[in-house]
Amino acid sequence: MVAVGALSMVYWRRRSGAHGRFFFLGGCLWLLAVIPKYLLDLALTTRLSWWLYGSLGLSWTLALLGVYLGVRTGLLESAAAYIAVKKTELRSASVDEVIAAAIGFGGTEALALGLPTLLQMATYIVAPGQLELLDWRRYVEMVVQLSAPTWIVAAPIIERAFVLPAHVLSFLLIYAYVEWGRPRLLLYAFAYKGLLDFPTAYFQWLLAGGSLVTVYWADVWVALLGCVGLLWSVRLRRRLSAPMEDSRG
Repeated sequence: MVAVGALSMVYWRRRSGAHGRFFFLGGCLWLLAVIPKYLLDLALTTRLSWWLYGSLGLSWTLALLGVYLGVRTGLLESAAAYIAVKKTELRSASVDEVIAAAIGFGGTEALALGLPTLLQMATYIVAPGQLELLDWRRYVEMVVQLSAPTWIVAAPIIERAFVLPAHVLSFLLIYAYVEWGRPRLLLYAFAYKGLLDFPTAYFQWLLAGGSLVTVYWADVWVALLGCVGLLWSVRLRRRLSAPMEDSRG
């Protein structure tokens, strides 16, 4: 995940020539979106999960939690991108600079998710004796992670690689909405980001059952949406980079 986050920003910096401040802006936008998510998780998500489970049972809980997580992600991440496009220098930026901000958003997310785990595992590989200081439950978890086969370790890397085009598409849709004044583009951005997180509760429930193969079922969903995001982004980038004809559609 760390490699995906870092290399994606290096690649787009060299490919587009976008200034580093746009990647930094994207990272700040990620923080703007993730802090309310974290606060909602602390204050609401767990309580909501148990209330739904006690009232409606497992199936409805997973479905409604999926809707909640999708709406939360769609609103917060789309709002962060919208604020940036309307209120920062992205308003007058080039399409490639908007993409740089989106890659900064996704790259920062990948670094934030992957770096702590990487450092922790590196510590236990270099100094295995540190494992003995853990309580038995955490010890078992770390041993499982350290001895996991390569095909399992690759799963989160694949996921991050396909999530990046999703962030790019979301930013481009919102940028196009501001440029062209078409409200449906804002709705597309919200719905697309929501779909990305909709099955999260279901996949987490499957993972809790101990099936590591479930990791790849989740990756299939992300990969499908990521491919849609990549193809749509290429088309949008071409249209947004073209002259006046794009304002007509």
